[in-house]
Amino acid sequence: MNFFIVMQNDIYDQQMKDKLIQCPQKDSFGNIPHYYSRMIELQKNDRIFHYTNGSIVAIGTVETNTSIREFEQSHYFFVPVDYQILSHPLHIRTHWAEIESRLPVEYAPFQKNGADNTGYLYPCNDFLASSLINNIAVQNSHLELDDINQLTEKRAIANMRIGQNLYKDRLSILWNNECAVCGINVPELLKASHAKPWKDSTNKERLDPYNGLLLCAHHDALFDKGLISFNELGNMLLSHKVLNVIPEIPNISLSSKITLFEENKKYLLWHQSYVFQ
Repeated sequence: MNFFIVMQNDIYDQQMKDKLIQCPQKDSFGNIPHYYSRMIELQKNDRIFHYTNGSIVAIGTVETNTSIREFEQSHYFFVPVDYQILSHPLHIRTHWAEIESRLPVEYAPFQKNGADNTGYLYPCNDFLASSLINNIAVQNSHLELDDINQLTEKRAIANMRIGQNLYKDRLSILWNNECAVCGINVPELLKASHAKPWKDSTNKERLDPYNGLLLCAHHDALFDKGLISFNELGNMLLSHKVLNVIPEIPNISLSSKITLFEENKKYLLWHQSYVFQ
């Protein structure tokens, strides 16, 4: 079971009445945007958060896999959905601090200010889904959502724990059990850092040892918060937030350099674009 968020807005009433979600295969320019083509990922029993006018107003259950229908000489993705209407919709802005922290950078249904993104169907990771379900359950005590919430939270935590252990093992081999920056080799102090964070990565990217660096706790914290990064030559980049601070932060310098693998570069470019401050 996977989760999705559908941005229905002014078409919600009609689609809810027809018990479906539906969108064109192509946009007005003849392109196939990700938020339309994602419809083919839907499978029976997947769950959908239905969003309109600032709130999630229903939780839907996909009844069959996606099919295609013709309407007014155009082809549409079509999925029958069982709508469970919420007596008390979940207002996104009210819970924005928690929701924002769980949003992916790419393919997020909402912008950083909480405004809607243009599009139709967006992915919803387990941590975000758990947050939404938990808050919906608080406001709609008559709904039986506890089992779904517990399953989702446990699945998210278990997958992360297993994945992080495997990822660290792969990074340790790649970096010879040493911090890529300072060379410290005490296993208890070494962290498996992701350049492209877990919540933004595909399952393959999460376990790709080139998606990050083996770092000591000190450098891991700086890298994770975007206070340092590395360019394609391996030169350390420093955020303005750590330049000229007093006292100086140990072991960070514009003259620092690490030896990169070619496969690291695309991930570090992502880190510079979306994480580095």
